[in-house]
Amino acid sequence: MLYQKIRRFWSNIFLNKGKGIMLLFSAILMLCIGCQENTDEEAEEDKTEQQIYRESENLAEGYREIYEAAVEQENLDMLEVQQAIIDSIGSSGYAAVDRDDQINMVNYEQVEDFCKNADEGQEDSVTIIFLLKDGGFVRYDMETENEKIDVASSTLRWEEGRPQVCYYHEFTAYSWKYTEKGYFFIEEYHPPGYDGAPGELAFRVKPLDQTCRELNSEYVYPAGYERNKLLIADWDEQDYTELDFYDLYERLYYIKYGTYVPYEPHEGAEYEVPEQEFEGVLQSYFQIGREQIAANTVYETDKRAYRYRPRGFKDAELPYGPYPEVVAYEKQEDGTLRLFIEAVWERKMTDQAVKSELVVRLLEDGSFQYVSNQVTDWDDNLEFSWYTPRLTDEEWMHYYENIQTK
Repeated sequence: MLYQKIRRFWSNIFLNKGKGIMLLFSAILMLCIGCQENTDEEAEEDKTEQQIYRESENLAEGYREIYEAAVEQENLDMLEVQQAIIDSIGSSGYAAVDRDDQINMVNYEQVEDFCKNADEGQEDSVTIIFLLKDGGFVRYDMETENEKIDVASSTLRWEEGRPQVCYYHEFTAYSWKYTEKGYFFIEEYHPPGYDGAPGELAFRVKPLDQTCRELNSEYVYPAGYERNKLLIADWDEQDYTELDFYDLYERLYYIKYGTYVPYEPHEGAEYEVPEQEFEGVLQSYFQIGREQIAANTVYETDKRAYRYRPRGFKDAELPYGPYPEVVAYEKQEDGTLRLFIEAVWERKMTDQAVKSELVVRLLEDGSFQYVSNQVTDWDDNLEFSWYTPRLTDEEWMHYYENIQTK
């Protein structure tokens, strides 16, 4: 039965003056052309990806000597080394900046032009290199048309002394903006419930005054906004009520000694920190006496020690907070410096989450002290602050009263 149907089908084709054959050949030809076009497109895409790999590996080879010397001297993450690598990348014609935005972008005009053309709906393309502290980089190849930005992201790492691209990913920007201050923000869409790294990126495009960068690096950035209120509370040397000295003890201990406090932060832990140690850290950066410290902590007079409870899961701070940027400064008549600081919050795509004025006192031995801070503006559009207060005594007892403390 099937054989007869097939025979009649072909008979009808040949009886119809060859029209069926022509239609059949046309269909087959279109199918073949379509397959060939898809194959060509896939080959072109693969060629573009492979071209990016080769270019990135050649780019890394261009600063191999800097990289290898830094690895040998174990100073790869130093700003001077990062600057040398960025300059090398810039000499190859690329726009480049460090991942922490602590160094001015080289060839930044390319990115400014790209953002302008993207805003006007014109076609353009640009490549931005994000240098990582380990000597590798993340590369963003961007193309724009009709106010849409397509991004090809790739990551290069040094593996056993050889630069290799180990990741490639494409996406269309969900949103983007270029701010008056000179920040280029771009967002990759992530669905609700996504638990990976945020999809927002921030590039400081416009150069920042070098003195502002040096002041930030010396007095502000090390303390930053992570787990402390130094830059987001109003305080001075007469009133430290708004500060949490336990937060500052942890943060300043790391700045002073280059290591974390020597107390394990397990859930419900409680320690007695000798007064010399606790006060010594705070008094290195504040003009403050024991009475002022004790008034804002729990000081055990008979043991001459401060009670210390590390943060646990219940009062852990939210990740991906902002970082500070000194945008201006003034020398005061009394010799202090007033630093005008703005918070760049990549996750919220804002370069002015909070503004404050921090005053520091420079000492003859090259050290310094924090004198005061005043918050002058807060972005009212932010849904929440990144800072999480420590547990109160009542909250701590509720969660940990049955845990043996030290």
